Amino acid sequence: MIPSQISRPALEGPAAQREQRWPLRCVLGVVAAALLFEVGLRPFVADWNYPARTIRIVRNYNEGLSVAHFEADGLGPLGNRLTGNPPLSGAAEGLIVGDSHVSAQAVRDKETMGAVIERLSRTAGHPLNVRQYGWPSANAPTFLAAAESLLQRRNPAWVAVVLNAYNLSAEVTTSGNWRMELAPDGSFRLIEGQHPASTGWRNTARQWAVRSTLAVALWHRLGLIQNLLVPNTIAQQDRRPEDATRILRATVLGLKKAYGARLLMVYTPSFLGAGHLSVEPTETEVKRLCAEERVACVFVRAALEQDRNEHFRLSRGFHNTAPGVGHFNAIGHRIIGEEVWRYLSAHSSTPL
Repeated sequence: MIPSQISRPALEGPAAQREQRWPLRCVLGVVAAALLFEVGLRPFVADWNYPARTIRIVRNYNEGLSVAHFEADGLGPLGNRLTGNPPLSGAAEGLIVGDSHVSAQAVRDKETMGAVIERLSRTAGHPLNVRQYGWPSANAPTFLAAAESLLQRRNPAWVAVVLNAYNLSAEVTTSGNWRMELAPDGSFRLIEGQHPASTGWRNTARQWAVRSTLAVALWHRLGLIQNLLVPNTIAQQDRRPEDATRILRATVLGLKKAYGARLLMVYTPSFLGAGHLSVEPTETEVKRLCAEERVACVFVRAALEQDRNEHFRLSRGFHNTAPGVGHFNAIGHRIIGEEVWRYLSAHSSTPL
């Protein structure tokens, strides 16, 4: 008789009962582990879309540990990122617009660049409320498309649009919530991205999934993995200098037209680690265009480098990320806020 034909002796008594129960025990173990993670993650994980309330709370653990609060005012996907400072009735209002660096979920409310500007302005005797609207993973076309609604609803004294090389790369013509279609004469039109309708069982499943901290944590983790697989569009744009120049010019002129005299462009370097990094070609071109088109611009690279060299610390990254990698930390936000305030306070033509 060959080995495959050898019959397995039947188990009897307690051994047979244990073998019959192992699937149930396995299921119970998985359920117990899920419940343990569900309870254990609650102090560290919370998504902005549940529960639905006036003040949304996001708990972040991917970069440092922080709790962010957003006012659900209907502008942007998250709403106004609160500064942690009490609002002043009747005070002038400033606006900060950008991508995930402005939504700033990795730092506390009082550590955001808007909170820094707000405190500096109030200390100097200028009552000011700062509102911050960030679109995670968004590019310049989104900031252009949002201009009309932001200006109508908020009527700010000034608008600081925070940009980096990724926001101005060739990606703006191919993907995003909004994309830019360039014409040969340098003009452009904005095209809204297609969003699949959230109906049926998928929408129901999503509504239930966001109620689970474990499901939200897994969703965020999958998003991080997906981001690692995205090609480096900043490196790609340097291979197409003509297209890059057209995109930059269209963006600068578009922002100038959309926000008018209230515009202040704030350019931040994409990478600034421990070693020496040369100035990005995008930054050089933006600086030239701002001077040529007379657009108010602030470039924060020098201030970030000076702080790094003098204090031996990085403006990006957190204790649980690679050095200098990721979003701006509290140091980076403070320096950017100080540079913006320095410009605002030094230009008498800028209303405060």
